[in-house]
Amino acid sequence: MSVKTTRIAHVSDLHLLEPLLQVEHGSRSYGFDVRFVSLGRKLDPRERMRKATRALNAARRAGVDHVVVSGDLTETGTPRQFEAVAEVFHGSGIAPSEVTLVPGNHDAYTSPGAWQKALQGPLRDYAPTSAHGPGAVVERASFCILPLDVACHQPVTRSSGELSSGEADALERRLRDPAFSRKAIVVVQHHPPHPHKVPAWQWIDGLRGWARMMNLLERHPDVHVLHGHLHYAVNRVVSFGRDRIFGAPAVVSEKEDTVRVRLYEVRDGVLESAGLIAA
Repeated sequence: MSVKTTRIAHVSDLHLLEPLLQVEHGSRSYGFDVRFVSLGRKLDPRERMRKATRALNAARRAGVDHVVVSGDLTETGTPRQFEAVAEVFHGSGIAPSEVTLVPGNHDAYTSPGAWQKALQGPLRDYAPTSAHGPGAVVERASFCILPLDVACHQPVTRSSGELSSGEADALERRLRDPAFSRKAIVVVQHHPPHPHKVPAWQWIDGLRGWARMMNLLERHPDVHVLHGHLHYAVNRVVSFGRDRIFGAPAVVSEKEDTVRVRLYEVRDGVLESAGLIAA
C-alpha cells in the first residue's frame, strides 16, 4: 500500500515595512530604529511585499499542504507593519488554516505585546494555527506543528531570543503526548536551537534556553525544528543521527526575481528536506 506524502513549505524573514506616511525635513524617511536594523537592506516596502508575495505564490503552485513562516515577519513590529503582513497573506490565496506564523526578534522591537496584538487584530484569522501561546499545536493527519514564540522585547542593538520556562514546559508535555507518537512532530521557532561558537555573540544574537531545546531533541528522535534568523539554508544533524534541524533562506535577502522557498516531505512519520524552489 502506498504511503501518502505530505508537503510543507518553509518561508522565513520577510522583514516587511509599512509604506511611508510621515515626512521629516521635507522628505520621506524611516526612523533610526528601522534604519539601524535594516542596515545593508534596501528600504523599499513595496519590493519587500512583492518578494513575500512571490514566495507564497511559489508555495501555492507547489501544491503544499501547509506553509510555515519562521519569524521576522516585520522589520520592527509596528501595527502598520503587521497590517502589511496581513495584506500579503490575505492576498496569497492560501487558506489561513494552512498557514502557521511565529514571531522573531524583529517582531518584538516596538513593544512587548506587539505579537499578541497582531494576532488579535490584523492577523486574527491566522491565530488558531500560529504561536498564540504556550502549548499551541496544529494537528494534521501525518504531522503536528508546535509553533513557539521565542521573541522578546529588547533594544534594537540586540537580536537574541528566549525559550521561556513556560514555553519549554508546555513543549515537553506535548512531546510526551502519545497521540502524536505516529506523526512527524515539527517545532517552528525563529532562532536556531544550537548556540553560537562565540559566547559574547550568543548573548547578543543567540537563543536563551537553547540547551533545554537541544536536550529535548536528543530525547525525542521524532522531533524536527524549522527555524529562520540566520538568513541561509541550514541542515543540521542531532546526536550523530539524521538531519532534524532546518533553516530557510531569508526572503528579504533574496533577489526579487529569484526568491526561494524551502520544501519538506513528510512520509511515515519522518520529515525530510525536499530542496528549494525558485519563485
